[in-house]
Amino acid sequence: MWENIDIDRHYTGMFQILDEPISGELIYNKQNGTILLSLIKEVNSKSFFGKSYGTQPIITGKLNTGAVVTLFNNRCSNNHTQAFSNQHIVFVSEYMIWSNSESIDSTYNKMVCTLKNAYQWSSFSAFEETETGIKAKDTVDKKTYNWFGAKIIFYSYLNDSLFVPPREEETKIVQHLVLEIETTEKHSVETFVSIRNKVLSLISFAIKNNVNIEEQYLCDYDDSYLIANKYKDYHKHYLYTSEVTLDILKTRSWNYNFWLNDLPEEKDINSELKKLEPVFNLYLSLIKYQDMPSEMVFLNMVQALETFHSRFFYDDKKDKYIKSVTERFGDSERYKKLLLSDTQMDKNCNFIILVSRLNDLLIGKGDGLFCEYYIENDGYAQTIADTRHYYTHYGKSKKAKALKGNDLLEAIYILRVLLEYHVCLSLGIDRRDAIAQELHTHNDWKRLSEIQAKQCKSE
Repeated sequence: MWENIDIDRHYTGMFQILDEPISGELIYNKQNGTILLSLIKEVNSKSFFGKSYGTQPIITGKLNTGAVVTLFNNRCSNNHTQAFSNQHIVFVSEYMIWSNSESIDSTYNKMVCTLKNAYQWSSFSAFEETETGIKAKDTVDKKTYNWFGAKIIFYSYLNDSLFVPPREEETKIVQHLVLEIETTEKHSVETFVSIRNKVLSLISFAIKNNVNIEEQYLCDYDDSYLIANKYKDYHKHYLYTSEVTLDILKTRSWNYNFWLNDLPEEKDINSELKKLEPVFNLYLSLIKYQDMPSEMVFLNMVQALETFHSRFFYDDKKDKYIKSVTERFGDSERYKKLLLSDTQMDKNCNFIILVSRLNDLLIGKGDGLFCEYYIENDGYAQTIADTRHYYTHYGKSKKAKALKGNDLLEAIYILRVLLEYHVCLSLGIDRRDAIAQELHTHNDWKRLSEIQAKQCKSE
């Protein structure tokens, strides 16, 4: 596993560019996700200014260590000559594969990723309690799902030093969650990375935190070898990408949206996961980008709710929406005002407006979970819509109506909780009681802060 991920690692070797061998140095920084290839070549009398390289889809090389490396999507970021004798070329790469052979058009059957900050979510353990104490398990905890056209397997990792009795004075225990993506047919690196990212987004949503990759490699079932002339294993093609290492937040496990055990292995949620892809991307701006302005976070939360509603309800059709409202609430004036406003019912409006979508999600099952935001304050959804309009266009007409400061942060919180509740419901996980308790606690603290603020003003 990686240690000191913030330092640059340098590897020298010979690299092939446009059928031309050039010696150089490969530089990789895991913390920043930097992959640089620095090359130096002599220029000849025919071209004192060197050669132009532009973007190279693939660069292959053999390092002095003996490893074969293939770099993909390489952009030339620096190209200049020094005293008309040497040309210095620098490429920035999107990702690279370390292997026993070139990986130009390679396809694979399996990707294995060792994850960091996901182990607690799995509820796995490499140990068990016995009458004589705690010992490593004889079997590995594992769960298998069929998502995204692949077999998704989660299992636990325990560092090698504990497979035999420790002999050192100090022994470090390391446990990680391993994600394995397996397909019958072979697929490209890009396909496996796409599936991997979708699974990581699901986990990040579940734990309200970032997940990093300690190590990842790919296997081709036609690229095998024998161990001791007896056991077949597959060559590992290690993948290194330009993705940065994300900050781990101080999210507590009791605040998770759900756990791995909440996703039954036999339940088919492929349709839901596909619909949730853009929703997760918007939601995770809360987590991945801690320095994002609150106005942008607010816009992302509103768009996430709007996207969720359009993908999960009424086929995004106005007529189906109106029919559902009428069937559920009949002639109730309260719900007509909330869900079938004059703007919504205008014959020139052929879509479900944002205010209607928000009120529909706030009402939900009609159990009053978010009643404070559609009964006690029946204009809340309109305020959110006005605020969205202002921070999108910054027009003067909505400036006075837009939420700002602490009120904006409060709205982000409510919208986040609303989204989390409905996303979990779509996955078959009902968190009503937990959400009710969270909102109750939040409102208690809010009222206490308001009382303290009034007392400070009076003093």
